[in-house]
Amino acid sequence: MPPPEPVEFFTRPDHPRHVQFEILRLFFAENLTAEALARRFGIAPSSVYGLVSEFRRLDDPATTFFVPPDRRGRPPQAVSAALRERILELRDRQLSVPDIKVQLDAEGPAAPGQRVIQRVLHEAGRPRLPRRSRAERAAAAIPTERAAGSARLDPGCHETFQGERAAGILCLLPWLRHYGIDTIIEQAGYPGTSTLPALPSVLAVLALKLSHVRRYSTDDLWCMDRSLGLFAGLNVLPKTAWFSSYANCTTRAMNRRLLGGLARMAAKHELLGDTANLDFTTLPHWGDDDTLERHWCSTRRQAMVSISAALAQDPDSGLLLRADASVRRASADDWVVEFLDFSKDHGAPLRYLVFDSRFTTYAHLAQLDRDGIRFVTLRRRGKQLVAAAAAVPAPQWRTVRVQMARGTRVVTAHEATVQLPACTTELRQITLRGGHQRPALLLTNDFKSSLSDLVRRYARRWLVEKAIAEQLQFFHLNRLSSAMVIKVDFDLALTVLAFNLYRLFARDLPAGWQRGTAQTLFDKLFATGADIALEPGLCTVALKKKRNLPALLETVAAKDVGPIPWLGDRRLVIAGASRT
Repeated sequence: MPPPEPVEFFTRPDHPRHVQFEILRLFFAENLTAEALARRFGIAPSSVYGLVSEFRRLDDPATTFFVPPDRRGRPPQAVSAALRERILELRDRQLSVPDIKVQLDAEGPAAPGQRVIQRVLHEAGRPRLPRRSRAERAAAAIPTERAAGSARLDPGCHETFQGERAAGILCLLPWLRHYGIDTIIEQAGYPGTSTLPALPSVLAVLALKLSHVRRYSTDDLWCMDRSLGLFAGLNVLPKTAWFSSYANCTTRAMNRRLLGGLARMAAKHELLGDTANLDFTTLPHWGDDDTLERHWCSTRRQAMVSISAALAQDPDSGLLLRADASVRRASADDWVVEFLDFSKDHGAPLRYLVFDSRFTTYAHLAQLDRDGIRFVTLRRRGKQLVAAAAAVPAPQWRTVRVQMARGTRVVTAHEATVQLPACTTELRQITLRGGHQRPALLLTNDFKSSLSDLVRRYARRWLVEKAIAEQLQFFHLNRLSSAMVIKVDFDLALTVLAFNLYRLFARDLPAGWQRGTAQTLFDKLFATGADIALEPGLCTVALKKKRNLPALLETVAAKDVGPIPWLGDRRLVIAGASRT
């Protein structure tokens, strides 16, 4: 319906409250009688007298006829008298609204927003500040305290604080001390800075690796977490710029000494066998850099500007033995020989190598055979080899039951001896038919092992690919922030250290946890908060309640290593907290 005319709105009221108001106005202001008003509005005279009687009893008639409109949204925030006086006091010191907000945030957690501050100033009749220059605003501002920089722990301090993000990685400190990894880091020759020695510097990088941090630039996630700083023996971890500049000071020789020390440590504790799984991985670089080569990235199924890295893993313990990010396409085939030399130099001689078909050349296979190194590799399947496998008569195939990690698997195999162009002796070739469309061709110089043992040995090569996938997913090795190979090599070496530390810890966990990945261990054990208390000679870490906390406490209680030097010679005690 169209809106009423303005004259009709006043002369012909329609709303009941409006009709009552008009009757009372005419009765008191125009002196009309009740009978006249009754005839005009079509009501009884008694109704007019009743309305007049009720009106006379009202204390404030305006509230009956005039109601303010409803205010939408949340009600205004209440401001206490003390807070109002503090806001006005800060304005008297010529502080702007944002500066007042910063000061109130520093004074307490329940600081009001800028709109509330503006409302208080408006209600008090305070005008806006005149436009000022940057120098005038800086002179009027209250000087703020800078956050404390990274510093080593004071051995004699008493302090309590909380860790919220990844306080569980403090449980790895006894394993660092038990296996002498702190000594290995110091002997690697890593540099110290003007404020931090070498060991806390490397442990600061290791803390981020262990706590699932994607990039060093996301320092808002960890820079104020005291538990991560405590892992490195510091009050807090350094800022992003420090990590970038520190990586520039490292060299490939330092990384090689670190990995060599880890290999000697594993051999000393009898954690290594005589076999190593070898593989290459591609670390994509998301940028343009003329110094890098293009390598095939299997996860994206295309050639990309990237860094090629080689890794070696012990299949029995799962520990990574060697990692190298300086592999170039021209020298990639020689890496297997370089790895053998590395193993001999660091007390971990190998007798068996397992690798993929494109890892090295036939010439190097002949050299391995002459040196007495047994190997199992996958031969490249050309059209002629596939046709020859298809032409093998059915009676010559045999069924083999292979013992796997979970149950057994039945494959069909055929054995033969082949003579490669670069080899002076014959090699053993095993053709396998299973769920693949084309057969797999295993090539080995091992004539003593049974067929099922050889197939199982090569099947365990997938462990190194699983380790590579874990490094890409949990340790974020594929998120390279630099195209400098030396920085990537340092990142890779620290990733190997973090990976091995998780594996060493998993070995001592209760049954069923040994196969857990770093992601699983972090999510179920280490991703928790803690109440931490420091006193001379003792560091108590009370972890929050978690479903798997009993398994963690049982494992840590069995690993007593005494005082930890970089914690200020404090003894570490891990317990359960009373809060969740």
